[in-house]
Amino acid sequence: MAIPLIHRAEWLRRWFWFLFAGGTGFALYLLISNTLNYLLGVNAAVSAAVGTLLPVLPVFYMQHRLTFRSQQRKRKALPAYALLQVANAGFVAALTLVGVRLGLPEALVFVIAGAMGVVASYIVQSRLIFKAA
Repeated sequence: MAIPLIHRAEWLRRWFWFLFAGGTGFALYLLISNTLNYLLGVNAAVSAAVGTLLPVLPVFYMQHRLTFRSQQRKRKALPAYALLQVANAGFVAALTLVGVRLGLPEALVFVIAGAMGVVASYIVQSRLIFKAA
């Protein structure tokens, strides 16, 4: 069955803004993680967790307003989003620990773990945190 044009356009719009907002968050995550790890000597897992958590507010507002066009009140959605990102930080940190213990370069591990965190985060956001537009 063909997807009606309006739904296809909405799907493309949502993915564009998710990639924009998520890409901004991912770029900040990589910048923070690599800076902490390589310039300041912070442990890779800690760097990954901090890099995941620091961009929470700007990315939340972009996801709420642009990606999902959520009707959910920010007072209700922000705590759920923040809790998701705390869980996501633990997930990304654990993946980073595994990658480092496998002997992979930390810069590569940050990309792989961060990308897996982005996918998990999108699934939870789209199904549980933000109501459909």
